[in-house]
Amino acid sequence: MTGHIPTLYVLNKNYSSWSLRAWLVLSALGIKFETVVLTVRMKDLPDFPALHITKPNSETHIVFESLVIMEYLAEDHSHLWPACKYERAHARSLASEMATGFGPIRSYPMNIRAKYDFDQALYNAGVEKDLHRLSSIWEELRVKAVKNKADNGFLFGGLTALDAMYAPLAHWLTTYALVDKV
Repeated sequence: MTGHIPTLYVLNKNYSSWSLRAWLVLSALGIKFETVVLTVRMKDLPDFPALHITKPNSETHIVFESLVIMEYLAEDHSHLWPACKYERAHARSLASEMATGFGPIRSYPMNIRAKYDFDQALYNAGVEKDLHRLSSIWEELRVKAVKNKADNGFLFGGLTALDAMYAPLAHWLTTYALVDKV
């Protein structure tokens, strides 16, 4: 990245898991950046989140979509993905699964600040299947990570982009009282 401060355009991170993911990674990396919160109607929604970067020739380059922003940042911060190529491929596969899957859980409205009692009417076979898959992913990764002396409590031991991809799901679990179902 250049010496210019990048600008991250997001929706409200309380309600937008995709905005939260990009913001989490930039913050965790300690990158100085500006945040612009967009207030738009859903029908007028632009591509977001979007990271605006000034290139060396002073042109603005726009990187949008959380996972692509993370890949862009990993060019200069390789620790955003595991060092081992097999673990890195696995992490990227799981990030892609998060980006395209878990529809039943993601159908719960995002609201980090809210806390609701468990609602049996929202809980269905799809949510149960997603929770089982989520639990198996987290358990598999953490069982391996705790064997590592450098384990810092993240999915692969150290903070990776995958942690940012799954962080909103952790909030959904607490917001909707689903923790006991995992």
